Amino acid sequence: MKWIRSQEQSLPDISKSVLTIGNFDGVHLGHRNLLAELVKTAQNMAVPSVVCTFRPHPLEVIKPEQMIHRLFDYRDQSEVISQLGVDYLIEEKFTKELSLMSAQDFLDFYVMKYFKPVHIVVGYDFSFGKNRAGDFSFLKEYCDAHGIGLTQVQAEEINGQIISSTAIRKLIEHGDMVKATEYLGRKYYLRGPVRVGNQRGRTLNVPTANISPDIYFVPRKGVYFSRTYIEDKSYYSITNIGVNPTFETTDSIIKVETHIFDFDHDIYGQQIKVELDQFHRDEMKFSTVEMLKNQIQKDIDEARKYYNL
Repeated sequence: MKWIRSQEQSLPDISKSVLTIGNFDGVHLGHRNLLAELVKTAQNMAVPSVVCTFRPHPLEVIKPEQMIHRLFDYRDQSEVISQLGVDYLIEEKFTKELSLMSAQDFLDFYVMKYFKPVHIVVGYDFSFGKNRAGDFSFLKEYCDAHGIGLTQVQAEEINGQIISSTAIRKLIEHGDMVKATEYLGRKYYLRGPVRVGNQRGRTLNVPTANISPDIYFVPRKGVYFSRTYIEDKSYYSITNIGVNPTFETTDSIIKVETHIFDFDHDIYGQQIKVELDQFHRDEMKFSTVEMLKNQIQKDIDEARKYYNL
């Protein structure tokens, strides 16, 4: 797959395509269903499949006061979409000018100009153009007039709940990692470089890897049973997300600290990935360091039981 970022690269010369447009944050089961339809249609028509997405999220431009929290970084989106067999991922820079384009102009001067679609695949809730005025009916009328095929993929549901990035975000905010995994079709994880922390973990006999994730979204604060990936090797671990209330003030920044079981290597500066398997408990403030140490040991024992170690 070719990943084209319009901030850095010019758009490719595409003579025909099967196209979809969307944000695809999380590339969850609903997204995968749509992308499978995209790839199948493109293969049947023997033309490239193209996913067009936007960076930053359109709402960050249209409503800058509204903070948008992505589930995963943009690299994750590229990695997963590539695995699904898509030919081109176009990461278009979303600008004020683009937000002001009417639905008609967006199709005429952007979609048709750069992607020349012979077929378009969209989701059940797709809309576009200034004030989201372009709905499915508008798009169907346009496609019919231009001889373009059109497929609308219906919502993916589990037990009557529509799978969406918003729904998954709420599950993770509540610490429901089991259901979040079910909706995503994979484990939720945090990824980032290991940085030097306060080194308190060593004084508590539980050295931790402190990571700085490349996203602003914060799962429920507390302790998780987790798996940590370092250079494609997996280790069982326990992860705390929070502000260390025993030591810190309430306005401290959120930290992600992972104690990796049976591991003693210098990994400062390395990128690691921490999958959150199970929420264990909320973050707590202890009156003494000794009480904290005892609780951490209990947490580790519980994690080892969870993983049958």
